[in-house]
Amino acid sequence: MLMTVGEDLKSLHEELRNFIQNELLPYEQEQCLNAEEDIPMEAIKWVRKRSIELGFYGINLPRVYGGQEISLKGLCLLKEELARSGAVLWGQVLGEIGGPLRIGQMLESFTKEQIEKYVIPVVAGDIGCCFALTEPNAGSDAFAIETTAVRDGDDYILTGKKHFISAAPYADFAIVIAKELVEDEKPRITAFLVDKKTPLNDGFELGNIQVPISGERIHAELLFNQCRVPASNIIGAPGRGLLLGLKRINTNRASHAASFVGMAQHLLDLAVEQAKKRVQFGRPISEFQAIQHMLAEMATEIYAARSMVYDVVEKIDRGEEERAGASMAKLFASEVNNRVADKAIQIFGSQGLVKGHPVEKMYRSSRMYRILTGTSEIQKNTIAKELLKD
Repeated sequence: MLMTVGEDLKSLHEELRNFIQNELLPYEQEQCLNAEEDIPMEAIKWVRKRSIELGFYGINLPRVYGGQEISLKGLCLLKEELARSGAVLWGQVLGEIGGPLRIGQMLESFTKEQIEKYVIPVVAGDIGCCFALTEPNAGSDAFAIETTAVRDGDDYILTGKKHFISAAPYADFAIVIAKELVEDEKPRITAFLVDKKTPLNDGFELGNIQVPISGERIHAELLFNQCRVPASNIIGAPGRGLLLGLKRINTNRASHAASFVGMAQHLLDLAVEQAKKRVQFGRPISEFQAIQHMLAEMATEIYAARSMVYDVVEKIDRGEEERAGASMAKLFASEVNNRVADKAIQIFGSQGLVKGHPVEKMYRSSRMYRILTGTSEIQKNTIAKELLKD
């Protein structure tokens, strides 16, 4: 696949691989980092700083913000490599967990003042952010948002709760999608920049850390208790909030799919190694046809998912809409990841069932990804709508 990309991207890919193997993984081992425990801020600051020095942090941003304006295809290649590594901090390297990848596609909607106060510090790795859309009664149905915003002079009063917000525990501010209540008009969806509450400012409060099946502690509730936000913190314009989410939906689904491919490849790598060294009945299990067929099926599905993902990504890079294609990629890659994880458990046997084993952990994570960023059923709805529209 790398034969199809430019030499600069091939070089970037090799630099990333070297960083992962020679610095990131050894650092994680030295610090005894565990994805299912709280990650110290010192570790997050280290990986942000080192990634900035190497040019990976916010690599998709315009050059004026220190990025390299990398294509979506290039970004996906790097995300796949990171996911394949099995690193605990893999989501921090490019700035996906609370970093520049959260805001890169919305830059044109920010005012100059907002860029100075929020964007520049995020790009510099000094602060983190999160995107707060999901609520207990509003997941895939964004129009069911219950968090409200009411104008009060030069401010808005936000009331409500967001839940299962990625990167929330490390966020210094949030991009919040709220239902703006306007007198004598229909409610409209508006996006706000909301700071975390401190003794010096009124902002959101961090609620419960929400630990999913993967065991990772990177999701949490955001609580808005009569939270006062300046009107100058509206992103874009009133009533344009939902468009911010829709604008990033295709690229997000495609890039997530690339991560799922990387995770599946990591599982296959582990399974192949295990099949070669695990001995049963006096010989390696790799000699058993049942095991060979499982490995062949895993490799074939990964190849199909990878081909689909990068076909869609190249179309998006050419400016094509590809709503159905992005949903197909997310749907297929997440389902393949789950099936590959299931077969990996079979190959590892009882070892793969032990709590904390890499395959056991990835098996739990793979099940989660069929729901996050849009369930498989939501992806099918999108695909069907595109097929049936006039």
